[in-house]
Amino acid sequence: MIEIFGAQAGGSSGAPAGNPAQLAQGISMALYNTAFGLMVAIPALIFWRYFRAQVDGYLLAMELAAERFVRHLNTLRK
Repeated sequence: MIEIFGAQAGGSSGAPAGNPAQLAQGISMALYNTAFGLMVAIPALIFWRYFRAQVDGYLLAMELAAERFVRHLNTLRK
């Protein structure tokens, strides 16, 4: 689809309003920008999910250690 709109270089005669070649060029540019944005966004999302899972694992380990520590402090207090 990107190549189809990029190949629209010639104009057609009898167009009622606007320039179809410019319209096609604009749509082509928009499609290229969308494709580039997806090439950046998808790997960024994958890395974000990976590191978020790492942080969640560390957080769980810290919470469990804190619970054990509080239980230990309570036994020393009695």
